[in-house]
Amino acid sequence: MSTPIDHIRELKTGAKNQRDRGLEGYPSALEMLGDAIELARKELASSTVAERRIAMATELSDCFGLVGGVQRRWADEADGGARDQHLTEAASAYDQGFVYESDPGFGIVNSYNLVNRLVVRVLLAPQALASEAAMQLPGIAPLKLREELGNAATTVRRQLAGPRRGDYWALVDLALLDVLSGRVAARVAYADFLALSPPDFAYESALGGLRPLAELPIGVAPELKAAVALLQARLDELLA
Repeated sequence: MSTPIDHIRELKTGAKNQRDRGLEGYPSALEMLGDAIELARKELASSTVAERRIAMATELSDCFGLVGGVQRRWADEADGGARDQHLTEAASAYDQGFVYESDPGFGIVNSYNLVNRLVVRVLLAPQALASEAAMQLPGIAPLKLREELGNAATTVRRQLAGPRRGDYWALVDLALLDVLSGRVAARVAYADFLALSPPDFAYESALGGLRPLAELPIGVAPELKAAVALLQARLDELLA
């Protein structure tokens, strides 16, 4: 007999399959994830068992992250106002995922929503990266982007010093945060990630996040382009 968490995971798998179809699949993917979120929220609200609540919060964090990812891919294939709308939807989804990801009561140790909620804001308002003021955009919560990039880097470093030691996903998140903040050169920032010799899909994921940022009119664009060149060269070597 299928349990609620089994059904949630089945919906997530179906959503990923639809997502990978591209434009034709994005609406179906979001519908499936919406069903998964509704079910997980219901289970979380009705349970008093700590382990079950943590499991549901983890699924919610992941589902909202997947929604953000679908919206971000959709934005990559859209123009003008449609692009911005999908990025806004992505930011909102990552923000909601971050609520669960960052809640100490659930003990989730991850940085997917933490990092992507900031990256999407950079894509929406590149000029905010050079400002100390809180960025104000319709449809998403205001925040001080530069300050939050620093806070996020501190969080990921803490995770790497503890339960995520040697986690190449954490290392690539930290590298991106450091380069975006202008604190560290690309070759230095990505050195620990490269030293782990991660699999090809980790390079492809990192490059997928870097390329749109490297095309923005921002001061750190040259270092982002250097990061793209560095990771692409290593990926080419790996696939040769």
